[in-house]
Order: sequence, then structure tokens, then C-alpha cells
Amino acid sequence: MAPRTRPTAHAAPARTGTGPAAPAPEPALMARVRRRVAAGYRPAGTWDAPVEHLLPARAADPRDGGPDAAVTALGGPDALRGGIALILPTQTARGTAGEQRASVARFLDCARRLAAARPGTPLALLIGMQWRPGDEDDRAEARRRLDALLELAAERVPVPVPVAGLLLPGPGKIRTLNAAFPLAVRLGAAGVGWIDDDVVMDPDCLERMADAFLAGGCRGAVGPHKIAHAGAHRVSRLLHRAKAVAAPATNYPHGCCVLVATDVVADGIPDRYDSDDGYLCFALLDPAHPDPLHDLRLLPDARLHYTVSDGPAGPTRRRVRRLLLCHHIHLADAPYPAARYYVHHMLFPGMWPLTGWDGSRGFRHGAANAAVKWLYFGWFLRTGAELYARGLLGRPLRAVAWSGHTTLAAPPHALPRTAPPGPAAPGPEPAPKKR
Repeated sequence: MAPRTRPTAHAAPARTGTGPAAPAPEPALMARVRRRVAAGYRPAGTWDAPVEHLLPARAADPRDGGPDAAVTALGGPDALRGGIALILPTQTARGTAGEQRASVARFLDCARRLAAARPGTPLALLIGMQWRPGDEDDRAEARRRLDALLELAAERVPVPVPVAGLLLPGPGKIRTLNAAFPLAVRLGAAGVGWIDDDVVMDPDCLERMADAFLAGGCRGAVGPHKIAHAGAHRVSRLLHRAKAVAAPATNYPHGCCVLVATDVVADGIPDRYDSDDGYLCFALLDPAHPDPLHDLRLLPDARLHYTVSDGPAGPTRRRVRRLLLCHHIHLADAPYPAARYYVHHMLFPGMWPLTGWDGSRGFRHGAANAAVKWLYFGWFLRTGAELYARGLLGRPLRAVAWSGHTTLAAPPHALPRTAPPGPAAPGPEPAPKKR
């Protein structure tokens, strides 16, 4: 199979609004800095990987094959015309088989509720399972787990909703997403959604997202309102308090739970980018429009729960470093108007006096918000200086490493109470609100 051709930098989105005719030109010094920072990162790897396509026993025999067999089992070309393909990426390293099964079961309950609420909307489910490269025992374990999860999906979700599995070497969620996107394109899906395995959706979250996405003409991206919970570690509690004061870059849909128009990701996420959040944001951000976020919609009535970086200090620092590196890489590649808008209105709003004063919640909150943002900005500058130096010296960073800490533990008080299996069952009660 020939490798897909993917862009290596963000293209400016089509201008559909009545914003300024000519944006302010980029200062020459800023342009030089951004070029150096961009040159400071040259990934050595690729997201492409060999993929095995697996099917539940009810779908076909034999139970594995190539993408053609998967497309046929999922209904054939254009079977999802006007519908949605939902992807759940996971890997063996995320937890035990039992923890993984519980996580997938929560996702399947939401998918079943969506299928029951919108019987006229074609749906398909894709479960991706990654294994550690070079470890045949782990590959065999990944195959066993994926087979079990496909059977679970076949039991929990109505028969008209087809299910398929993707078995591939890791690591990297984008690797699984890029393996699934071509199937969605061949199936004619109007939208593609994916949900991380360590978040908890309210029972009606996916249903509300699909309603908004379809009602909006299947354009752009929609995401839920994210509710943060503190974990057991002290660092998690500290970050949770900081997020309550100043949450940078949270006013657009994130890749932990999103529905996006298929054409946005049809060519896959480029090898250069390690963040699905950032790629979607800069692909859809439109600073020349009166509402630059008109294609990046958050839904306040669709709720999702997650735990804030619940790990030791060392892995959490590496996780924040990865996040900052991704910020810089996207900002260096994006058109200047998009990069400027992102810094001023999404990443560091309220960082007085650089980006203005935010007194919407009173003076004390505005001062605390500015203080937290300045601390984060210091870390941001340090990371950017590293990339700039690497670009200047011709010794670019070759990979953006993730922390070694992974967990599937969900906030216990955020777990929704679900109805018994069966599409005709009444809807579950909403999760209790965070105190």
C-alpha cells in the first residue's frame, strides 16, 4: 500500500466570514524566531504502521483480513453516508484486561444510547488496540483482548451497528486514528469521532454531540464540556486547583472526545504532529471570521469527566513538557494570524499586561489568573528557547516523548449509572455534579 501524502504544515483555513481584509503583517523578528523554532523539531518516525483488521464472530468468517474485508463487514462503500464512524483507541499498557473491558463498556453504553436515539443515522464502531513493538507475547495478549472487546461490542450494541477492530504496534494514539480514518472515508462517513479510554462521558454526552454535529451540517468539530477531577497524587490536586483559576487552551474541542467532519482528517494527521488537539484546532481556527471558533464548538450540555494528570511529579513534568512542545510546534507552523490569535485568546488570555486584563470574575480572580499564566508562560518560554537553540545549531529534536504514567482509573464519583443492556432500556440518570 502506497504511503499517504500528508501536509507538513498547517494551511490557512478558507475564509468564509467578513473579518479584516488584510491581517497585520508578521514582524520580521517574529518570523525568524518561528522559523528557527520550527527547524528545532524534525521527527524521525512516522505514524504509518502495519494494521490487522479484525471482526467479531457475528460479522464474518474468517475473523481477520485486510481493509477491504473490514469495509465489506462494516456495510460496504458509502454505508455510512451521512453517518458517523466512532473510534476507541487503547493499548495493552493502559491497564489490566478487566480495567480495559470496563472502560470500553462505558463507551459502548453511550454508543448504544446514541444508536437507539437516532436509528436513521448510520453508525460504525472501530476499536483500536496497540501492542509493544517487538514483544510477541504482548501482541498475542493484544489480540486476545481485542477479540474479547469485539465480542463485548457485538453483545452490547444493536445489530445494525457494525463493529471492527484494528490491531497494530504502538505507541501513539494518532497511529490508531490514522489507521481508522481511511476506513471512515471509504465508508462515506460524514463525521469521525474518537474518545480516549481514560475519560468518562455522561450517558447522554455522545448523543448530544451527534445531535449538534448533524444539526450543524456536519462541519468543523464539536466537543463536550470537560469537568476536571483531582486525583490521588499531590501534583494532581495542585494542577486541579490551578486549572480552576486559569485553564489555558480549553475553549475548543479536545481530542479526548470529539466529533469532526471527515474531510478535516481524510488525509490523516501529519507525522510532524503529536497532538490531535492541536492539529484540529489549527486546521479549523479562522481568525479572519467574526467568530474565529465558529468551526470549533463546545457544548455546555454535553459533559465529560477526567482526572487531572494523576501521576507522580516526574511523569507529570514530562507530560507538561510534551504539551508545551506541541504548542510550540503548531505555533511555529501555523499562519501568523492563527498563531497570534491562539496565543492571545486561547493559550494566555488574561495574562496582564501582555494579553490584557480579565476582570470578569472579580479582581482577585483576575490577579490569580494572571499570576498562574505568567508562571506557565515562563515554562513555555524555556521550552521554546530549547527548540530555537536546536534549530539554530542544526540539532533538532527527533521525537516528543510521552510520560511513562498511564492509568484507566476514572473518577469514582463521576461514573455514570447505566441502564441494563438493550436498546429499548430507559435512559440512565445523569452523573452527580462535581461539588
